[in-house]
Amino acid sequence: MDSQPSSFAGRNRAGLRKHLTSYWQMEAANVVVVPLFGVMVLAEFKDAPDLATWLGMAACALLLVIGAAAWRLALAGLDGNDRLAQRLIAACAHAQGPSLLLVIAASAATLLAIAGQGWPPRTIAATGYTVLAWLEYVNYYHVQLQNFDSAIDFKRLISGRGLRQAHLGRAVRQWRAARR
Repeated sequence: MDSQPSSFAGRNRAGLRKHLTSYWQMEAANVVVVPLFGVMVLAEFKDAPDLATWLGMAACALLLVIGAAAWRLALAGLDGNDRLAQRLIAACAHAQGPSLLLVIAASAATLLAIAGQGWPPRTIAATGYTVLAWLEYVNYYHVQLQNFDSAIDFKRLISGRGLRQAHLGRAVRQWRAARR
């Protein structure tokens, strides 16, 4: 992942460090908060998670763990902690296949739930979690979808130059190429 302050709209090192720290901690907290929120909302509707909902939550949570690792990787790069950076890249590379399989399983279960029971709250939740998991997967491994927290990325997006390649995805591909 890029660790140059210019990649983050000219933030200085301290500002960039604070930004990266808050992002990895937020992603890590959301591993628990996001599924718990869904369970609480479903309880308010007198509904409970089913297999599709649990799979969607699990896929979403796993991608949030990967997201926390990706932001921590950027911080390790900024700090010059190559050992930690390499361990995080390896972990994210190894997690890519299982995370994709889990998102596919959640998608299949959600489609079956929609076909079988329509749109009760648990199916809406399963759909939401599964879509969020897909977005996280694409954002971290393929194309950077998050373009609102950096002036440089936002200007690139609205100028019509398109979306950037995902930083983590690029790091994982480089890591894999070096191991061949």
